[in-house]
Amino acid sequence: MRTIQGKMFMAFSIMICLAIIPISYSTYRNASSVIEENATTYISDSIRRADEKLRSTMEEADQIAKVIVTRDMMAQSLLSDTAAPSYEWFKEKKLVEDYITSMAAYKAYIERISIIGYNGKLFQNGSARISRSKLQRLLENEDLRNNQRHVLFDNGTENSMFLIRPLLAGGKSIGLCVIEFHTDFMKRVFEIQPLKGSVIGVVDSQSRMIYYSGSNESGQPNLALAMEDVSREAGTDSGSHLKPAGGETYLTVQIASELTGWTTIGMVPTRELLREVEQIRKHLILNTLLVLLAVHMISIVLSRQITKNLKRLHNTMKRVREGQLKARPRIQGDDEVGQLSVMFSSMMTHVQELMEETEERGRQKREAEYRALQSQINPHFLYNTLNTINYLAKMQQVPNIGEISSALVELMRSAVDQKQDLISIREELELLKRYLSIQKYRFMDRITVSIDAEEQTLEYLIPKFVLQPIVENALLHGFGVSSERGGMITIKCYCGNHSDLIIDVTDNGTGMTEEQIAAIHKPESGTDAQEGTGIGIRNVEDRIRLTFGDSYGLSIVSVPGMMTTVELRLPQCKEKGRAKA
Repeated sequence: MRTIQGKMFMAFSIMICLAIIPISYSTYRNASSVIEENATTYISDSIRRADEKLRSTMEEADQIAKVIVTRDMMAQSLLSDTAAPSYEWFKEKKLVEDYITSMAAYKAYIERISIIGYNGKLFQNGSARISRSKLQRLLENEDLRNNQRHVLFDNGTENSMFLIRPLLAGGKSIGLCVIEFHTDFMKRVFEIQPLKGSVIGVVDSQSRMIYYSGSNESGQPNLALAMEDVSREAGTDSGSHLKPAGGETYLTVQIASELTGWTTIGMVPTRELLREVEQIRKHLILNTLLVLLAVHMISIVLSRQITKNLKRLHNTMKRVREGQLKARPRIQGDDEVGQLSVMFSSMMTHVQELMEETEERGRQKREAEYRALQSQINPHFLYNTLNTINYLAKMQQVPNIGEISSALVELMRSAVDQKQDLISIREELELLKRYLSIQKYRFMDRITVSIDAEEQTLEYLIPKFVLQPIVENALLHGFGVSSERGGMITIKCYCGNHSDLIIDVTDNGTGMTEEQIAAIHKPESGTDAQEGTGIGIRNVEDRIRLTFGDSYGLSIVSVPGMMTTVELRLPQCKEKGRAKA
């Protein structure tokens, strides 16, 4: 993503995704939760309706059983002494079985009714008879002697379900009334399919499967074992949860029946529950992709509009890099790009002006170098002339003229030497002595010059000809040319604080006023050329600051009529371009 257009698309895409993905996920989770809750409620209601149907059916069958066991004929028949195959036995048997047949006819779900006594007598209706061994096991069950309703499910007979009531005589159980339901009774009660793909099962209190609505066809998972596991894990508690089975996850709802103590379990695959949610998820993904496409198109349009001026500015910069310094971007607008364009144009105008100024300075420098080459003819001519004067003075035995000419030759040679900008204090003092050797003839030895320099300062480098203008100023203005007044000039060189080099030039001349001192420090001061010296105090200060920085320079302290001290502050430098730390 090197381009702004790509970065904008990425930024917009991230913003849209950060907005859509949480909303989509929240919508998906909420929809899943609502569907799961609705499915749980619907399955629970369906199971409760089936359980209510079972309860009402049992109540009806129990009423029939109560009518039968309270009939005096039933107790009399079980307690009579008639035995097969007598006529009385046959008559009694026919009378009882006709009665129980008529009672069984009231409800279609009753398969048969059996009356069995503890004395071995048995009365049944219907063609198919319950085996005596099964009835004998019922008689052996002590719990069935209690005067209450008993509901049993026989695992030995396919879906065989019984409702049993004891027959009492004199407060003692003499037999049992057994109502057997049709084999498809449980299927009729629990044949519900609240949702597509759902399976219903009924498990007794011992976690044994009583009824299972699923099939054993190929491809259909057998969830009977899973339901038994659910019953064992949850016991008689009602509720719902998710359970994996057969490589799939099922929403499991279980409800315990207070009537029978059985647990009815409903299981529905979550894929069926979330089928609509999956459609919602697909729509959300599709909408997200469409939004991203729209964002891409919008980002292209916006980025082109935004980067249009940036591209113009970029192309202008390329032209400037290629050498077209007068190229300027044509951008209209007050936004950031417009302001950047104005700043770039202003900068390039300034750069162009600086380049023209630099070019002009280069031209002036070349002219100055040319003039300097031409002016070199004059110093050589003067050297030769002064040497001739010195030679004639020696021949004519005039030593003072020879001394003056020799000193002037050395001063001029040092002045025109462009190779050395910095010289040692030792060399500077030698030049000053040559200058003083010339001036002593002018002032007739009425001025005394004292030089006191610490030995360690003699090798420090300073700009050349910084002492001569100051001493010359003291001679001309402190004592005057025509005055007969004598005086003294003292020069001290020593190391100050903070690695500074201090040079003091003090005279006991006429001194200066504050106005005169201020005039010397002004850039436009006319004291820079005094009676042909060519170099003034202001020139000395400028050269010190240009060489070492603005923290160095000179200061003047004067008392009119008494004294003047010029203090030079320089760095302790022994190598050119490097000051002592």
